[in-house]
Amino acid sequence: MTTYEFVSPATGKCVPIEAVYDKTLSSKVLGDGVAIFPTAGEGTVSAPCDCVVSRVSEAKNAVTILDTVRDIEMMLCAEVDTDMHSPKVSFCVEPGQTVKTGETLFTCDVDDIRAHGYQVEFPCIITNAPLSDIRATTGDVIRGESSVMSCESVG
Repeated sequence: MTTYEFVSPATGKCVPIEAVYDKTLSSKVLGDGVAIFPTAGEGTVSAPCDCVVSRVSEAKNAVTILDTVRDIEMMLCAEVDTDMHSPKVSFCVEPGQTVKTGETLFTCDVDDIRAHGYQVEFPCIITNAPLSDIRATTGDVIRGESSVMSCESVG
C-alpha cells in the first residue's frame, strides 16, 4: 500500500470532519476528511496537493479538485452559517486550471464574517473512495506546511 499525505489548505485549528457544524458534512455523506477553523485574518484556502480544478460551485462557496496522479477527488469549501447572505468569497481558479500544492484556490474575509456574528470553517473532504484508513490531524496547522490528512491506497 501507498500512503498519501495532504498539506493544510488553511491556517487555524484542524478537526476531523465529524466536528463541523453542518450535519451533512459531519455525517460523512459526501466523504471523509478534515475541517479547519481559520485563525483571525487567515481567509486563504490553498490546494492540499497538485491538482486540476474540476468544478467551482454555482453558489461560489466550494471548489472540487482532482489529484490526477493519485486519482483522488476533493471538495474544499467556505462553510458559513446559512443565515449569512453573500459572504465575501473570491475564487482565484476556474475549472480546467492546473494548480500546484499551496497555490490559492479562494479567499474569504473571515474577520468580516465573524464581525457579523457568523461561524466560518473550511472543510476538506475526499469525495471518491479508492482509499482506506483516512487519518486526520488535530490541532493547530499552517497553510501549505502542516500535514492535515493521510490515507492509504486500495489495491
